[in-house]
Amino acid sequence: QQQQQQQNFPKEANKADVVFEATTADLQRLVMESPVPVLIDVYADWCGPCKALTPALEQMAVKAGGMFRLVKVNSDNERPVSAALEVTALPTIFAVRDGKVVNSFRGMPPDEKFMRDFMVGFLTPGGTFNPPVSNEQKHKFAELSSKLTKVACTASFSFSARERLQDRTSSRLDELVKAYGGDMGDAEGSAKVLRSLLSNVIRDPFETKFRKVNLENKVIASKVGSFPPCVAILKSVGFAVDEDGVALVLGKGKRGVNIAPLLVARDCIDKWIDQNRYKIAAAARKRKDEVERARLSAEAEAAAADADEEEEEEEEEEVDPHACVIKLRIEGKKKVHELEMHGDDPLSKIITLLPVDVEEGQSVQLTCAARRLVVKSTNDVEMSKSLRQHKLFPSAVVVVKVADSNAKAPTTSNGDTTSLAQRAAAQKSKKKGSHTMQSVGIYSKDDNAKSELIDMGGGVWYEHDITDDEGEEDENNSESNTTDEVKEKDDNETVNSKKDEDLSQDE
Repeated sequence: QQQQQQQNFPKEANKADVVFEATTADLQRLVMESPVPVLIDVYADWCGPCKALTPALEQMAVKAGGMFRLVKVNSDNERPVSAALEVTALPTIFAVRDGKVVNSFRGMPPDEKFMRDFMVGFLTPGGTFNPPVSNEQKHKFAELSSKLTKVACTASFSFSARERLQDRTSSRLDELVKAYGGDMGDAEGSAKVLRSLLSNVIRDPFETKFRKVNLENKVIASKVGSFPPCVAILKSVGFAVDEDGVALVLGKGKRGVNIAPLLVARDCIDKWIDQNRYKIAAAARKRKDEVERARLSAEAEAAAADADEEEEEEEEEEVDPHACVIKLRIEGKKKVHELEMHGDDPLSKIITLLPVDVEEGQSVQLTCAARRLVVKSTNDVEMSKSLRQHKLFPSAVVVVKVADSNAKAPTTSNGDTTSLAQRAAAQKSKKKGSHTMQSVGIYSKDDNAKSELIDMGGGVWYEHDITDDEGEEDENNSESNTTDEVKEKDDNETVNSKKDEDLSQDE
């Protein structure tokens, strides 16, 4: 049974094949592109627990037979790695699967069971850890994975290679504009498609579907595949034509790819778009104007064609030069009736077209304020005249008043029927008359006003005659003058008699 258990264990691997001392530049090759899970041991030479834990991890990696690899990183020598992984204590162990941090622990494991559960969750595909990883820890590990990826790819891509790739990408974009005949708008469209393809791989470099570009796709074929500069940019970052020749593949057979060239190319595209944004905007406006002009031209042509068809199909309407439109309103009502008549029709025809019934004996009066026209139905001469003669042609507004002919007309005091002028004069005479206004107040004695002293005091009694009749006013004025003369004469006689009395007393 012991021999059978030994046969179930994997064959031990060479230490050099599973245990590595890595620098920052080696992380891309040893960790990000590793075909098996990786344990990253961040240690320091002066750390006592590190000296005890690291040999145990090396032995586990050898006995596992290549199921995982151990990558040791000296914290003092590789500060960028320690900063990216936010190491705060030594030793710190990170479990990396498919280039992503899935779990970690710091210091020496508390017991053998903890280490066994950790390794089982680490090596089992899709397995879970005990204790399980919380959502907060998963979010934190995702941030550490992103930082580790950037550090690894940046360190593995030299500065000279970066400059060469930038120059090639910029020149290919300029060639793309020439391929479009100088149209910056179309060139920008292809550049954006390229940027989208690169961003998909950068977001998840371990997803193989993002690392394959199907040249038979309609959008990709029209925006990328048809233009050699676009294909050249993809090839410069690592894409290669597959065996069938219908797709471009990046990192075929690898679990992950180095995203550093893709980052450089994407940054070049963003910079090129930003530098040419004014030209791109001008091209977009020009294209929009062309589309709008084409649309307006098409609409104008369609409208002209429709107008021609309507003219051919529809007959021209004949306008009657003698047509007369009378807008009729019954007095006391708001509704307006529209009558279509002939200019030579007599005025009496309006009565026959009234919207109300006119009984026998009723009188109808037609009034047009605009033409200063007032005609009664009893006036046969005026009613026989045409609308044209009454200047109601071609249109007019007429107010109709229907009255009972049996009603008595206004008469004078003698019983005679009054005319319109007589009734107006009588109405005006009613407004004339006279009345007396009396007031009591305190006035000066020598104000020369016509007044009568009351109780020998300052109060006076005023009497005024007010009239609207000029004749009556003149008459009153004459009477008033006569009264004043008589009163003045009486006053003079009184003064003279008083003087005589004074002289007699003196004698």
